Amino acid sequence: MKEYTNYEFYKDTYKGNMPKDDFDILVIRASTEVRNAIMNRDISNYEDEVQLATCSVTDILLKIEQIESKKSKLVSSEKADRILASEQVADLSRTYADATKLSDLDLEISNQQSKIREEIERQLLFTGLLNRRCEIYGRCI
Repeated sequence: MKEYTNYEFYKDTYKGNMPKDDFDILVIRASTEVRNAIMNRDISNYEDEVQLATCSVTDILLKIEQIESKKSKLVSSEKADRILASEQVADLSRTYADATKLSDLDLEISNQQSKIREEIERQLLFTGLLNRRCEIYGRCI
């Protein structure tokens, strides 16, 4: 599968700050999101725009991964994995984050997923790549 961008473009042109290891994992999913949105069209006239869209989606996917990580820590039964809400030194008291915040995290994940489509549209709106017109035999142009 072809990735629509690379780490050099992400760092130098897009000015992103994600670690390379995270980028290498998420850029594949980001490219798939963009490819699905443009219905696998030829991007040769809009390579920069597609790369920018892919970088934006990669950043959003990282946010989703971070929220998912928080969510898994909230429901973890291991004290070492749980999110510490407060800690008191005298008399050594610890309070862990409440699992009722799961719905807030689910809502944030949903918001970030909606933001993926918004970013793709923002970057590619005037390129024609998002056009949904189809020819007579169902092949989209």
